[in-house]
Amino acid sequence: MMTLYLSCLIFGGIFIAVTLLFGSDGDVDLDMDADIDFDVDADADISADAGAEVDVDGEGVTAAIKFFSFRNIVFFLAFFGLTGTVLTLLNTTFLITLPLAIVMGSFAAILMHKTMNHLVQNEVGEAMNVDSLVGLPAEVTVNLTKEQRGKISLNANGQLLQLLALTADVAEREEFKQGDSVIIINIDKGLAYVAEEEFV
Repeated sequence: MMTLYLSCLIFGGIFIAVTLLFGSDGDVDLDMDADIDFDVDADADISADAGAEVDVDGEGVTAAIKFFSFRNIVFFLAFFGLTGTVLTLLNTTFLITLPLAIVMGSFAAILMHKTMNHLVQNEVGEAMNVDSLVGLPAEVTVNLTKEQRGKISLNANGQLLQLLALTADVAEREEFKQGDSVIIINIDKGLAYVAEEEFV
């Protein structure tokens, strides 16, 4: 097990060191790309399940996928490896070392996830009023309908933002697919309602 602990510590430690040395920009970009890829996969899975008449909570799946981001996994591995390595060197028994390593790794991942969510929400809130996003063009990154939430991305004030979205009731189309261009009609409680570009 010592080899596993050391491997996790080295792997996670390297990525954390890179983030600290080069700032959060590279980390955010990497997470954003990973989130988009994962969201597309999740959307495909949800659609397939819906076709099989299986009830799936899309919002819950999306939240779970976001938690298992590359950054959170790195923090889990780093602290899992660190705890396991230290306890093994202290000759702690395997039955104590492994559970404690898992607990510490999970704690680090959860703490990082909550911290980043808090920072992102505050940063976006301070940067702009969400009402200012109404009328802006956006691109669909995860398929959406009037009933099933998806995701859109847009550039506002030089910032690349991503929002959960639904098709607006006033839209002529029922569904928008990945890559479609849309216009934000309204934003309510952080959820964007969109229509085709021709609507404006």
